[in-house]
Parts: sequence; structure tokens; C-alpha cells
Amino acid sequence: MPSGLLISFDGLDSSGKATQSKRLYEHLVSQGVLARYFTSPDYTTASGKELKLRLQGKLGDWNTTPWEEKMKYFADNRAEHLGEVNEILSQDGVVIYDRYVPSSMAFIVEEAMKQGMHARTDVQAAVSAMEYQANTMPYEDASLFFDIPPQIAIDLLEGRKHNHGDAAEYTDYIHVQEALHAEYLRMVKEQPDHILHVQCMDGSRLRSIEEVSHIVRSLLAEKFPDRAHLFA
Repeated sequence: MPSGLLISFDGLDSSGKATQSKRLYEHLVSQGVLARYFTSPDYTTASGKELKLRLQGKLGDWNTTPWEEKMKYFADNRAEHLGEVNEILSQDGVVIYDRYVPSSMAFIVEEAMKQGMHARTDVQAAVSAMEYQANTMPYEDASLFFDIPPQIAIDLLEGRKHNHGDAAEYTDYIHVQEALHAEYLRMVKEQPDHILHVQCMDGSRLRSIEEVSHIVRSLLAEKFPDRAHLFA
């Protein structure tokens, strides 16, 4: 059985997940810790390229795609790295994920609700069964939710898309980000010891990268006291 740690960075677009997950990964590597970094979705694989086209509306109609199919697109893309993930965990290493199953959980719940599902728990159970049972992805040891207001997320995202020339995706709209934010907050309330709340705002001020990094490492040291030295 895997004996390492799998840490998931989850939250809205442009909330700092990529920056903070890379910083933690680099910190661990600098200490000689066996670690690997993954992003999800991974748009470099065949399934990831297809998924990106679907999210951009260039392949199929995402709006009318059943939520069960959407769930499978994300799950199967993530499962492509199962062997690599298990190899690191089996060696007591640390796997860092920029988005993992909790991100799919929040997104697919919202998609299912829009398509007429009424029980969030049924959708959560379906995502869990697909990811952890059917695809045998390891359960994350902790998820970090990066909490920023949806409007700030959209403003930051628009700036990033402009700088990189990226095409708009299905989630790049305020109503989607607002729904996801509300769902993440529900998940934090339901699992406060598992989904760790990273407050990226100090009042109306967006905290600096260094400040957020300190919060991340402090939360992880508290969550895993026997491995607190990894996050010092």
C-alpha cells in the first residue's frame, strides 16, 4: 500500500493553486524529499487535448453533455498518471497535485445540479466511485482550498488569458466561478479536517505569494505533525 503523502491544491481559476503547488514541490525537492508534481487536467496527453477542445466548445457541445460523461473525461485523464503516482507514494514520497479529485467533486456536483440532479451526496458518491474505486486513484491525504472571491478570480483570469492568448473555456465566467466557490465552501464545512481552508484575502487585500505560502506550510505542518519538518 502507498505510504507517502498526496496533497491536492484546489480552488477557483487563478486562485494561486499553480504558484503555490509549484512552490511547495520546489521546497520539498530542495530538502532532498522524493516528490512529483502533476497538474489535472493534463492537457498534454491525448485525452487532455480532447478535454480542452470540449471545454473550449471546439468539440461537441459541453452544455448538453451528460454530467456522467463529463465526470469520466476528467477521471480518465487523471488516471493516466496512476502508475507514476503510486510509484512515488510507495517509496514514501510526496505527490503534489495542482487540482485533484476534490476539484472534480466540486465541478461535477455543480454540473449535475444544472442537469436536474437534486442530491449532492449521490453525485459525490458517483465521483468517488469513479475516481477511487473504478480507476483506483489513491485518496488524497489533504486538500488545500484556495479561497478568493469569484470576481477577483475572473479579473486575474482575464489578465492571464490576455497575456497568454488563451481561448476562453467553459469555466471562465463569473456565474460558473460563483457556483464553484459556493460548493467549495460547502465541502470545507463538511470536511474541515480534510479540506484545509487557505484564506487568500486579508480583508479586501489579496495576500502576497509569500504570505499564502506560509499559510500553506503552516496548515500542512499542523495536519501532519509527524512530518512537520518537511514543511518547515
